[in-house]
Amino acid sequence: MYRLMDRESVLRIKEMLRREYEKVRDRLEDVDWKPLPERVESKTYAIDGSQGKALLSGVVVYTVSSFAFGNGPNYRLIYTNAMLYNQEISDQIVRLQMETLENKLGYIVGEDVDFVLMDGTLTGSLIRPPIYPESVRGIATVRRALGERRLKDFVDDFLGRLEDHYDELGSRLKRERKIYNGILADLCIDEYSHHVEALEGCVYSDLSKFVEKAVEMGYDAEVVEDILRVVFREEKLSKDDARNTIHVILSYLEYLYSLERLLDRDVVYVAKSFYSRKITRDVGLDIVDSSFLDAYLREVFGEETTGYISTNFKVRHEIPRVLKDFFPNVFETIKRGISVAYVRTMKGGNIYMVQSNRRVDDMIGMLLWHESNGYFRPLQKSHEGVKIEKKRFDMELAVLINMLRKDFPEVRVFTKYGRSLLD
Repeated sequence: MYRLMDRESVLRIKEMLRREYEKVRDRLEDVDWKPLPERVESKTYAIDGSQGKALLSGVVVYTVSSFAFGNGPNYRLIYTNAMLYNQEISDQIVRLQMETLENKLGYIVGEDVDFVLMDGTLTGSLIRPPIYPESVRGIATVRRALGERRLKDFVDDFLGRLEDHYDELGSRLKRERKIYNGILADLCIDEYSHHVEALEGCVYSDLSKFVEKAVEMGYDAEVVEDILRVVFREEKLSKDDARNTIHVILSYLEYLYSLERLLDRDVVYVAKSFYSRKITRDVGLDIVDSSFLDAYLREVFGEETTGYISTNFKVRHEIPRVLKDFFPNVFETIKRGISVAYVRTMKGGNIYMVQSNRRVDDMIGMLLWHESNGYFRPLQKSHEGVKIEKKRFDMELAVLINMLRKDFPEVRVFTKYGRSLLD
């Protein structure tokens, strides 16, 4: 055995942190730190998601799940599937489908409570949806191949299917409490095979608008286009590529629709860890807001006291123009910005970031009704209830593989473990 940190390393880190703290002390400004409001009795459901996945010989087998805990029965959505591994989109689609299940479940159970409690941030759901760049490029390609009218008809048709899917899912979930087929995009992609055929042979990205802008700025058009072809991999789509493009678009639309429906509810997001720099950017510090607030509270109150500060975050993001009419809640939320608060509920405890699609000051009292030992019990229970244990996932995966090998021995070429010698 050997140590990873010697005395010199420890002293160097201590000195670096001491210097940074002195910088903070020199630039402390008044912060409108408010006392916590009275608790307001409320009902909620907390939603969390989890995933388990295994990369075999070119195939990803995965399970995504969402779980609701709150003022009523527990509910669960589970979806298991396999896909041929694509380095650029496979992991993103898995995460996208997990978040889609969380949003779907939040919308369905939110009908019976005062607000829905989500783990994470609303800004993250709006700004960083998985596979977003691939989705935008795919939509642009489909628009060129089909025309804007046919693209809108395509979107409209799939959203109509999603509406029926939600009606069925909601009624079934209230009866069964656990459902195993919560993702529609994978199940109906064959219904859009005519769009796959129309895309085959098309060029995947349109660089002309980027080149045109670069020329306006004084750059050489040919050089810019050569660089962009490398960055965006402009290429003609094979049939498999065309199918992947339609799959990505359907998955992205289903995600946006789930967020659109969720925003019909009063929603509160809680982030346990975050790295925002809204406050510190204004005072010229290169640290996160939570560290600045802790330093301020220690200097002013002599302790890390309870309370909160509220603000508003502008969302620097655009959804594709052709989709704006289909997702008014998402578009208006981006345009309006997100109501945000930094909240500490227990002396010396963590500061959490709370975000809402409503005025966050109006939601904190209801949120505090569910606080226990510095955190929020429904979120803790939903996290415990949704976690997919690796041992259990591996066990059920082994059963699946054995069944496949017995019934179809030839599929062994797809079901070898890529990392089994290392794990």
